[in-house]
Amino acid sequence: MPTMRLILNPSADRGHAASLRKPLRTQIDQAAPEGTRVEWCVTTHPRHAIELAEQAGRDGADVVVAVGGDGTVHEVINGLMRLAPEERPLLGIIPVGSGNDFAANLGLPTNRSAAVQRLFAGEPRTVDACLIRDDTGRTEYWNNTAGIGFTGSVNYATRSLKQLRGFVLYLAAVFRAVLDNPDPLEAQIRMDEEPVREETIRMISVCNGPREGGGFPVAPGARLDDGLLTYTIMGNISRAGILRFLPVVLAGNHLRYTRVFEGGEAASIRVTVERAVDIHIDGEIFSTHTSTARVFELDVLPQAVRVIV
Repeated sequence: MPTMRLILNPSADRGHAASLRKPLRTQIDQAAPEGTRVEWCVTTHPRHAIELAEQAGRDGADVVVAVGGDGTVHEVINGLMRLAPEERPLLGIIPVGSGNDFAANLGLPTNRSAAVQRLFAGEPRTVDACLIRDDTGRTEYWNNTAGIGFTGSVNYATRSLKQLRGFVLYLAAVFRAVLDNPDPLEAQIRMDEEPVREETIRMISVCNGPREGGGFPVAPGARLDDGLLTYTIMGNISRAGILRFLPVVLAGNHLRYTRVFEGGEAASIRVTVERAVDIHIDGEIFSTHTSTARVFELDVLPQAVRVIV
């Protein structure tokens, strides 16, 4: 009898996911093939989904489903990555968060009913996972995007915009980050074994998938299963310049402007900054402008996670 364990984050989408518990149970029960054992867990505190996903794997679950947004998926994958590759269950996703960027990058439907149907009718796809570590000894897995500098500040700004949801939340956070954005970053960047580059930048986004922030195609050429990190660097432009390029980024055309943006690929990226900096991974805060960390190493782990698409 196959076992599916669903992990619901009731805090996803500013708490609106909590109201979906009963209707989702009904939809899952109706859609599950006969003989499927369906189990539910509900998170009660930050990072709880990591523990629940790891335990699901140790209990022998065949599929672990993240019911939430990008943050919930991020935690579930961190739990699965604590298991040996042969012990990792399939990952399923029912996207009910604010951004749902990883699900969108996988081509999963945002309609709840369609997502439930896909959970049982979809096929497994193997995708890469990624790892970030800093010079304080902290390490964490991530699966979609990591933003150092401006995009990290955008993510940090979403925390203060309590009344907004979805794409509007991230768009408003862009304007907030532009207003609050500190001086550009003096950074040393090393791609794989290439020589270290010293640059003044506004941000570097390191991506497994092309889209973040509820719909910004920051790295339009990124692929989730190519064994590479795709990076986009925004140079030292003014705050007005950031706003001017906002619609260009939304259209995915920013890499044409090579005097401002640079894109490329690497399996490993090391970034050293001279001051504390905001960093997000999959929309979760990894480091802030009050952190002591200055060195960040990002690596790809090819073909690490199997997900139902």
